[in-house]
Amino acid sequence: MFELVYCSKAKQDTDSIKIFEILKTSRANNQKFGITGCLVFHNNIFVQIIEGDSKNIHNLYHNIENDNRHTEVNLLWEGYIPKRNFDDWSMAYHDLGEGHLKEEELLTFEKNLFQLSESAEKTSPASYLFWLNVRKQIIGWLV
Repeated sequence: MFELVYCSKAKQDTDSIKIFEILKTSRANNQKFGITGCLVFHNNIFVQIIEGDSKNIHNLYHNIENDNRHTEVNLLWEGYIPKRNFDDWSMAYHDLGEGHLKEEELLTFEKNLFQLSESAEKTSPASYLFWLNVRKQIIGWLV
């Protein structure tokens, strides 16, 4: 099993419609190619961990690097792991932008995500870096 974690910036014109298009394509392709993981997106920043067959993960990451909806794609870690960390996870998404949530709801969501990042099992360098970057994003959101 192979695992990879990266972060990137979305282009400034990225909106809910474009994110939905990314999710729709990603969910179909991930299932087809046996890829699991988790994606967090807020304030035009993506943090994603993906796991699966090495060839499929490298192909997907190559597509992400060349996707014109991303900039500053930074590979944080890649390597082999004994088993999946996100075996039951497909691409999760929660819309935090464009005024869809009241401030109180947003703070509750961020606190819950932060607690998840604290309590999640970190069984690989990629999972540690993924959750660390999620926490960094939340702290940045709360400041």
